[in-house]
Amino acid sequence: MKGTHRVLAIIVIALIAVGVVNYLPRNGEGGEESVSPAKKPVLWNLTDPPVLQTVSWEMEGNIEVTTLSGDVEEKLDYQLRPLGYYPVYANWSDCRWTIWNGRKAYYVGETEEGVLVARGDLKAVVEWVNETSKCGKPGWKTTVIGPSPQKALSYTASLIGDALEKDGVIVVPSEWNGKIPWNLANYSVEAGKVRILILIYATDEQLEYARSLLEGKMLCISALSYRALVVLDGPAGDISRAYDSIESVADTRGASCG
Repeated sequence: MKGTHRVLAIIVIALIAVGVVNYLPRNGEGGEESVSPAKKPVLWNLTDPPVLQTVSWEMEGNIEVTTLSGDVEEKLDYQLRPLGYYPVYANWSDCRWTIWNGRKAYYVGETEEGVLVARGDLKAVVEWVNETSKCGKPGWKTTVIGPSPQKALSYTASLIGDALEKDGVIVVPSEWNGKIPWNLANYSVEAGKVRILILIYATDEQLEYARSLLEGKMLCISALSYRALVVLDGPAGDISRAYDSIESVADTRGASCG
């Protein structure tokens, strides 16, 4: 058991400290394009939600603020998560507002005029809400347990590492030699002769595009409020055994790549 805990600790530490976790747009996908890739998702390689790309912003201190029509709120909720944002504070009782964190922070709140949106550094946005909100303020009562893509990745890597260790396979952090869809949080390990790439995705469009760029045997696992695509590469017999170990995790946690 001590050996298992030590290996899993190495995986988690590597995820947090070494910086191999990625959810930042980069140029290219880490290799040449597949011969016939799936259609690139609209929300691929973006920092800001498309619904906000043409709006006018006003500066209020260190943040930007705008008021939009009421139908924008649902579109923002749909677009922010695939771009790597996750809720950190929210008030969903008397009136609705949410603070999302990612490359920057977004405040999205209902008003009589429509939807108030603010963006900037998380600390600046929280301070602005504290100063201006008439409907609850960020604090322990409004903290949301909204897992980030990185937490979902760490969670999945630990589950996979534990399953393989139980079957007597040593798991260590490793480099993935093939293409990597850098827009998705990702991490790779080596289990014996098998290389394993784990990707966290939020939409079916992201999944299909990522699959079209990758080669290897694949399966999916539910990962907190996300899903994980797991890709295995190596000798056929070793892949089959590793796949069976990881499939046991998928069977327990839920799985669907369809």
